[in-house]
Amino acid sequence: MKENSNLELDDGAKIAVLGGGPAGSFFSIFALKLAKQIGKDIDLTIYESKDFSHDGPSSCNMCAGVISESLVQMLAIEGICLKPPIVQRAIDTYCFQTTGGDVFLNSPSKQKGIATVYRGGGPVNQTASEAGTGHEFEKKSFDDFLLDCAEKEGAKVENTRIEDIKLENGRPIIFSKKGRMPDPDLVVGACGINAKIINSFEKLGTGYTPPSTIKAYQSEIHIGEQNVSTLFGNAVYVFLINQPGVKFAAITPKGSYVTISMLGKDISRQTVMDFLKHPEVKNRFPDAWNIPDAFCRCVPKINVGAAKHPFADRIVMIGDASSARLYKDGIGSAYLTAKAAANTAILYGVGGSDFRKYYYPSCRKINRDNIFGKIMFAFTGTINRTPILREALLNASRYEQKHPKSGYRCSTILWDTFTGNEQYTDIFLRAFNYKLLLRILVNIFNAIFIRFKKVWRE
Repeated sequence: MKENSNLELDDGAKIAVLGGGPAGSFFSIFALKLAKQIGKDIDLTIYESKDFSHDGPSSCNMCAGVISESLVQMLAIEGICLKPPIVQRAIDTYCFQTTGGDVFLNSPSKQKGIATVYRGGGPVNQTASEAGTGHEFEKKSFDDFLLDCAEKEGAKVENTRIEDIKLENGRPIIFSKKGRMPDPDLVVGACGINAKIINSFEKLGTGYTPPSTIKAYQSEIHIGEQNVSTLFGNAVYVFLINQPGVKFAAITPKGSYVTISMLGKDISRQTVMDFLKHPEVKNRFPDAWNIPDAFCRCVPKINVGAAKHPFADRIVMIGDASSARLYKDGIGSAYLTAKAAANTAILYGVGGSDFRKYYYPSCRKINRDNIFGKIMFAFTGTINRTPILREALLNASRYEQKHPKSGYRCSTILWDTFTGNEQYTDIFLRAFNYKLLLRILVNIFNAIFIRFKKVWRE
């Protein structure tokens, strides 16, 4: 399809943002702020069918809800400050739990910079005691908070699901169950990859193809605020226990709940139950605690690839529907793509060639970085399956935590990989430091020696 480069938003232009999650809210905030700065009047409407203030998966964007240190700082610079009750817990530690012990890594910045949040109003199946009004049960959706910020900037929010999008004389037109909605001058696809509307974008004939995905399994388990504080504190627990079919498993503390996040092939409720019964996991929970019969859970698709041609004349896809960082910091990717799309639309134009020139480089940067992310996660997967390598890596990290003067080369690589705090490219290059490789090699020889020593004694 031929792309235009002379399509600009005039005063009074209408922008339809399909999706009120972080990507849609970020785009709206940045576009409206920038338009005001240059004296341009735009009419922006966010179409979102969910009410993020309600409990349960139907009102939630189904995510682990971990916001990286770097994004927390970038949002603060934008004037978007995250505080309780939006932030359920400030994280300053990651614990890597294995069958052979654990290692605690503290934030290199020595700050509680990572924020855990709820993407909706909170979990369903709350206990009767949670009907109180104390601090323990006070919650506010992160997505609802961002949507409020967008409204304050001048965005209109319509509680409507857009069911279809078509092209008419080269211009996008959108439909809800009520029928045809006001014709937009620009449609922003901030719908994510779990919404049905994404199929309509694919059928437009613009060349758009959604990114490849895998399924994640998110579970919210109530254990009480005191137990969360005592047993998990301000730490995210990553479990390297080599459970069959599981690529990744972590427990994130939030208020009176913990969020269990799992990635893998064909993960089911039974997989979660088996995980909770594993000795290394069970030991993290209160004594005599039993797995509840019912708990809040969802199985969302997550982006593990890159969309093809996420733009056309008067159409741009952002966030998960376009490009997202592999496994980590999806909200950070929403921020980056939304800001690039907003800058392009307001300052340059809404033609396909405008988005190709000024927006798409941000997507390519994320996509290229994910190549190194795949290498890093393949490496960590190999380590997880190989006891000697796993032991060597964790011992090297333990040594660094006890001897700060030696440097945190191994620790910071693990921290940045699993928190999404830095680009994978940077992490990959740092991994080839000769002092780090030597430290790991020494620990591999030590692990082998200890095993031979045990065999010899036997």
